Amino acid sequence: MRTELSEVAGHNARVVTVGVAGAPAGEGPVTWGQWAIRRAMLDTEPDDHGTNVKVVVPVDPALPTARAVEAVRGLLTVYDSLRTRVHVGDGGAMRQELDGGGPFDVYVFDSGNPEDAEDPADPGAAAALADSVERHWRAVRFAYDREWPVRAALVRADGRVVRVVLVLAHVATDAMGLTVLRDALAELLRGADPAALRAASRGHQPLAEAAYQASEKGRKRDRAARRHWTESLRDAPERLFTRRPGAAPAYRQAVLASPSLPGALHTLAGRWRISSAAVLLAAASAVVARQSRHDRAVFQVMVSNRFQPALREAVSTVTLEGLFTLDAGLAPDAGPAGFEALARRAAQAAMKTYYHAYYDKSALLDDLRALDERRGRPTDRTCWYNDLRDLLTEARSVDRRERDGVPPEQSVIEWQTLGRQSETSVAWHVYSSRHFMPVSLTVDTGLIGEPAAEAMLTGFEALIVDAARAAEAA
Repeated sequence: MRTELSEVAGHNARVVTVGVAGAPAGEGPVTWGQWAIRRAMLDTEPDDHGTNVKVVVPVDPALPTARAVEAVRGLLTVYDSLRTRVHVGDGGAMRQELDGGGPFDVYVFDSGNPEDAEDPADPGAAAALADSVERHWRAVRFAYDREWPVRAALVRADGRVVRVVLVLAHVATDAMGLTVLRDALAELLRGADPAALRAASRGHQPLAEAAYQASEKGRKRDRAARRHWTESLRDAPERLFTRRPGAAPAYRQAVLASPSLPGALHTLAGRWRISSAAVLLAAASAVVARQSRHDRAVFQVMVSNRFQPALREAVSTVTLEGLFTLDAGLAPDAGPAGFEALARRAAQAAMKTYYHAYYDKSALLDDLRALDERRGRPTDRTCWYNDLRDLLTEARSVDRRERDGVPPEQSVIEWQTLGRQSETSVAWHVYSSRHFMPVSLTVDTGLIGEPAAEAMLTGFEALIVDAARAAEAA
C-alpha cells in the first residue's frame, strides 16, 4: 500500500494495488454501442469527460478495507467491459481489446480531518467526501486506449469502509448498465462469489455481443432498423431551428423542478391507460413543434434495448438512439382532448422506435448521407430525448433538494453552462425523484434563447398538468 496526496478535498489517499489474473481476454470489433458512444465522445473532445458516469454504493454495515477491496477486484472479473480498452485507428476504425488481467489501483480515503475533527466518523462527512471524490474523477477524462475505463475509491469512517465510489468512462456502460453494476457490487460486498455472479448473468459480454451482431440474425435486425430510419426521414424537415446571425454554438442547460408533474403524469397514465413514457414524449414533441414552427417533431430517443434477453443484464453500451417522428402540431384550442390524441399517436410511434433501435450506427450514417444526397438537402437530427427515470442517475443541479428532502412549493428552473455538445440543438432528459421529476433541457443558445427554453419547459409542464386536472374533473 502506498500513500498519495490526492487532489480531492486535500485528503491523503492510501492506494491499494490489486492484481487481476486469469480472467477472459481477447480482441475484436467493437459493438454497435461501443462505436456509437466512442464516436460521440470524439466529437466532444476535450470536454468528453462530461460523459463520465458514476456508481456510489453505501456500505452498511461498514466493512474492513480488505473485504471491500476484494469486492472491487471481484467486480472486475464479473464484467469484461471494465477491463476493455477501445482503440481508434486511422480513419476512425475501432477495435476492442479485453485484458485478462493486470494491476488496478483502489484509492482508500478516510473521512473527516484526522488532525482536527470533532467527529471524524460523522456519516455526513463520509457522504460528502464520497461526493467530492466522484465529482473530481468525473471531471478527469480517461485514456481510453491505455487504461481500464473505471476508477475505484473506498471511503472509510473509523477505519471501516462506508462508501464505495466508482467512476467509469461511458464507453464501458450505459445508464441501465450502471444499475446492474451497482446491484452486483452490493452483492459482492455482502460476500457473493464473483464466479457465481458471472455465470448467472443473463447479459452478453462485449465480445460475445459483437459476435452476435456479425451473425446473420444480427445483420437482419440491423438492416430492418436502418430501413426504418431512412423511410421515416424521407419527409423530415431540413432544419427545425434557425441560427441567429453571428451566433456561434453555445450550450446551456435548464433544469425544471416541478412538484406537480409526477402526480399529474401518474393520473394521466392511469386515466388514459397510456404509458407515462408516451405522455412525456408527446409533451416534448408538442413544445418542440411549437417552438420550431414545424408540425413534425424528430427526436433521437435513447432506447435501452434491454427488452432483448441477451442484453437484459449487460454491463455494456447497448443503449442506442431510436428514431422517433411525430406530427405534433397542436392547434391553440386543442385543449386536453387534443393532447390525449397526440399522446396516443406518440405511444404507437414509440413502439416502432423501440423495436428499431439496435443497429450498426456506422452503416446507418452512410445510409443517411445517401438519403440526404437523394433528397438534395439534409435532415435535422439534432433533437434528443432521454427518459432516465428509475435509473441510477440524477439531474445536474436540483438534486440537492432531494438530499435535503425539501421539495419546492412551486416549480423552479435553474440554469448552468455546459461544454461542447455533439450535434445538439435540443436535448431533453427526464429523471426520477422522490419529491419531483427533474426535467432538463439543453439548448444551443445560438438557436434557442434562454427565455424561449424556459417557455418550452413551462409549456411541457402545463400540457401534462392541465390534462391531468381535466381528467380528474371529468
